[in-house]
Amino acid sequence: MRRHHPKVVVHGPVRHGDLFPRAFAAGDVVVLLDGIYHHRLALRHKEILDALARGVTVVGAASIGALRAAELDRFGMIGVGRVYGWYRDGVFEGDDAVSVAHGETGSLTGLNVPLVNLHSAVLAAQEAGVLTWRAGRGLTERMEREYYPLRTRERIIAVARERGEKAFADWYAAHLTADPAAFDQKRADALEALTLAECLASHPRTGPPAPTTSSRPAEPPEAGPEPVLPDRSDRDWRTEYHRRWRNLFAPADPTLRHRVAYQQIFTENFPDVWWDFLHHAADAEESGSPDAFRDHVLRHLGPTAARWHDDPVLRTRVTALFCPLPDLADSREADLLLCQESAEDRARVTDWLEQTRQHLDRHPERSLAQISEATCARLLRRIWGVHTEATLATECTRRGLPALRSAAVALRPFAIGYLGSQAARGSVGGEAHA
Repeated sequence: MRRHHPKVVVHGPVRHGDLFPRAFAAGDVVVLLDGIYHHRLALRHKEILDALARGVTVVGAASIGALRAAELDRFGMIGVGRVYGWYRDGVFEGDDAVSVAHGETGSLTGLNVPLVNLHSAVLAAQEAGVLTWRAGRGLTERMEREYYPLRTRERIIAVARERGEKAFADWYAAHLTADPAAFDQKRADALEALTLAECLASHPRTGPPAPTTSSRPAEPPEAGPEPVLPDRSDRDWRTEYHRRWRNLFAPADPTLRHRVAYQQIFTENFPDVWWDFLHHAADAEESGSPDAFRDHVLRHLGPTAARWHDDPVLRTRVTALFCPLPDLADSREADLLLCQESAEDRARVTDWLEQTRQHLDRHPERSLAQISEATCARLLRRIWGVHTEATLATECTRRGLPALRSAAVALRPFAIGYLGSQAARGSVGGEAHA
């Protein structure tokens, strides 16, 4: 690949989270080819929609890229190659058609023949008169029933012989011996996609070219209609799951979500920070209103809620009902939530996270999930100075944590460091330690 396209920046197989970082910005062209899935979280559709919404051109081909392009071409993703065309037209539906088994470390060379490559060989054999249409379809269907890591070259040849297709078995083996890439449709589509990407990068345009299913290099694109990109005003696809993924992968600082969680848990006056955040975030979304959040509350809860909003005591009724998940990829929102963070806070976050990492390294049989929600509740009552279940729930929402479960998730990475610091001061009893 580097030999054919020396200017391309090559990354490993794409996986969940890889498209969120701001390293991919408006004007960039990203080509999705192979990806990690089955035993790892796969690249999600909304990650691609997020990249498209940021102005990144996303091209898909060959493997998971072709599959995602067939699913998202209506939203502006560009599909290239025969594999994409087969998925788009319903020839293949499952991801096992492009799946390749490989080792966890070292070379990522595939151990099996992808079904799409076999399909390419079958089509070539039918054109050469070596295989009839019915025999080709039967062989493909037979291999579809094999677990994908078992679809090796040797297995394909053996199955072809078992089915009485000795001529095809000999023809197939001879072609692969002469050229191991003879029927590598994934490779051919990948090279085509990279050629197109270089054209897109060097010939800026207002819309993507029409997808192609040939294997010849793409011509430089000409101006065409505007792509059907996700409507920026339509927030439906920007779900809470999408926001959580952005918060996990998009910030340049991987500890950002922990820094915010520390403020939520341990900063005494964070409820005031959260109240200010609700107003500033609403003002940003509904510019022109002097108090957009108050208007938002009245619009959804009615005029009675004006008293709740304006009374510092009753505002807990508002925070109990409005608890949005912040977008930490937005530096403005992150800065609002960290407005009272000190250098000492950051140092403590780093120290406690490191203590947790070392503890889990020493005890691989343990995990943070083993710190029960009940234990977290006891610690939070101690930290916040509340005593009942009801007041604990109220304090959670005052701090931007919609429920005890969310507060427990925020606390767990700090629990070991916090208990250690309290033990060092001689202020934690046996129950808390337990």
